[in-house]
Amino acid sequence: MLNNSCLVIPKPQPNAQLKLICFPYAGGSISTYTSWAQYLPENVELCIVQLPGRGQRMFEKPHTNMQAVINELISVLPQYIKSPYIVFGHSLGSRIAFELMLTLHNLNLPLPEYFIASGSRSPDSSLNKKNIFHLPNDEFIHELEKLNGTPKAVLENKELMDLFMPLLRADFELVDTYCYLGTAKLNCQITILGGIDDTDISKEQLANWQQFFIPTVNIHMIPGNHFFIDNQKEHCLEKVNDIIHHVIKPRV
Repeated sequence: MLNNSCLVIPKPQPNAQLKLICFPYAGGSISTYTSWAQYLPENVELCIVQLPGRGQRMFEKPHTNMQAVINELISVLPQYIKSPYIVFGHSLGSRIAFELMLTLHNLNLPLPEYFIASGSRSPDSSLNKKNIFHLPNDEFIHELEKLNGTPKAVLENKELMDLFMPLLRADFELVDTYCYLGTAKLNCQITILGGIDDTDISKEQLANWQQFFIPTVNIHMIPGNHFFIDNQKEHCLEKVNDIIHHVIKPRV
């Protein structure tokens, strides 16, 4: 496994025809995506974004605002995206990926061949109905429990929660405070993945991504709740591989 600052490449493919860059959700880590490498075509290299506060960067201070995240990514990614690539983000990861794409566009750097936004409302709206990052620990943990994204065994383990609390609060400060107010329209193919049983995000809300893209947005619903990326991994990978084959076919 290679680690280049905030980019982790589980299975390097020096002659890759295409790169797949993945962005984890709030409180998430590279573990969501590391197993994907074995299910992707041999000519595709998986690259996972690892921000401060998790994994090998656990003891670095996590970012609490979107601009700090983008500043770090833009200092690393341009040298990696000299060949065709696809971007995948889940929930907060979709919003980070979108902001990164805006910055790349403004710098006249290449946009991805395809953007896959998974489990996220459009960037001009808040994912949560109320801010939770500033709540007292007990209330904050209760809100996390309702999101069904953190194992109950972790939530009930005081030592683990004390360890991960700074990261979780920082990530949810990003979630709660980020909102895109611009009117940019990116010329990039886009597919939106949504959870059929996601009670927080409707198909109509997923469709709001269209206002920020020139090509028509494709919406694909997957069985499961907001964290279908974890409990319905095979469905996600099936759709991702469909898109990969669509992108690389003209180059074969």
